[in-house]
Amino acid sequence: MDAPQDPPVGPPTGEPDVEALKAEVSSLQDQVDQLSQQRVSRHRVRKVTAVFLVVVFALTFVASGVGIWLHRNTLNDDVWSERVVPLGQDPEVQKALAAWTTAELMKVVDPKALFQEALPERAQILAVPLTSAVEGFVSDKVLEFYQSEAFEKIWTVAATRAHDAAIRTLRGDQPAVTADSDKVTINFIPLINAVLAEILKEAPGLVGSDVKLPTVTVDDVPTAAREKLGEALGVDLGPNFGTFTVYDGGKLSTAQQAVRIFDAAVPITTLIAVLSFVGALLASTRRRRTLLQLLGVAAVGAILVRRICFILQDQVDGLIKVETNRGAANGVVDTFVNPLTDGAGTALWIIGIVGAIAILTGPYRWVAKLRSTVAGLFRSAGSMVNDRANDDDTLRWVARNVDALRIAGYVLGALLLWFLDLTWLKFFLIALLVAAWQVAVAQLAGRAPVDEVPEDGAGPTEPPLAPPADVTGAAGPS
Repeated sequence: MDAPQDPPVGPPTGEPDVEALKAEVSSLQDQVDQLSQQRVSRHRVRKVTAVFLVVVFALTFVASGVGIWLHRNTLNDDVWSERVVPLGQDPEVQKALAAWTTAELMKVVDPKALFQEALPERAQILAVPLTSAVEGFVSDKVLEFYQSEAFEKIWTVAATRAHDAAIRTLRGDQPAVTADSDKVTINFIPLINAVLAEILKEAPGLVGSDVKLPTVTVDDVPTAAREKLGEALGVDLGPNFGTFTVYDGGKLSTAQQAVRIFDAAVPITTLIAVLSFVGALLASTRRRRTLLQLLGVAAVGAILVRRICFILQDQVDGLIKVETNRGAANGVVDTFVNPLTDGAGTALWIIGIVGAIAILTGPYRWVAKLRSTVAGLFRSAGSMVNDRANDDDTLRWVARNVDALRIAGYVLGALLLWFLDLTWLKFFLIALLVAAWQVAVAQLAGRAPVDEVPEDGAGPTEPPLAPPADVTGAAGPS
């Protein structure tokens, strides 16, 4: 007979292994904790990355905006011509140029010395008033020339060619505009020569009876043009006669290096601004909030740019000591600065619209309540308008006055076209408004009860007349 066997060690068959289950649960808990830590770590990295990119966008947005404006206004030939050429027709600029040109011409004419030499000793007292009279005559002729078409043509060519030559010089494509070392000047000697020719037609003896003015063009280097004019007049013109120095004192090489950096920096800052904007939204864990942050820093940048522009305009106005030059200086500054302030203003409008859309479509409790309230108001108003539009009395009134309503729509459109500062967008919006009005009037008039309104819309039909009674008072034959 076999001996009895020992019972198996461990839990009975069919019962769970408690220790194994505890170990498995502990392992799973560790895995969950590890995944949670990884998730928190990734969340933190994304949050920090989004904040960093928002800061980068804030810096590059302002830099790229100002850079694009500077690049277009100073280095783009077409935009320069668009800005500068019309300045020649500005009355304030013409007055300032006329005053400066008169001062330059009086160096050539020198009527005081002429009168002192020509007048007898007892008449020397007349030299000063006669000099003032000659200066007034020259000033009037100079201003008359600057208001002529001849000046407009010379100014256009001089401004565009001077800018083209200066930009090519700054970019190292050609030597300096003048033969002087490290100097770029704007040459007004052709204008002075042309003004002097006009003056000598009426006062030929003002600078000598046998003077023959040379041909001076905008293509002449200022030094050569100055020498030709000085030889013809028999005077030694100063080294700065008839020119404005733009770059001098060895600063040309510095300006050339700045332009090279500027050419490369504008595309880079613009690209970084775009990439940081998109990257911040992609990295963010709360994209609506990040979008509002991006819009907020962009708005602050745009406001900052506008304020700096206004400060710049005020500072320029304060630096002008000669009152006759104040209007011209302000006009020039406004011509270049206003596009930047207008651009910043447009950016603020776009930022405000996008920000309002982002907020009003958000999950915030107060916004949801506001949306519900507004939607209810619109539904109530729409229901009232719909009920009123479907009312028979309203339809009858529209049908009776359909021609007047159509004319009123055309008159309103004509008034808007007359008084508004039109652009193509405004023109199309006004046309769309007038067309919508005409369609609405036609639809409402067409829905009027047919038995109440005749086809011409003049009013309700009259009831048929009763047949005439005979002399006996009967209604007619039976």
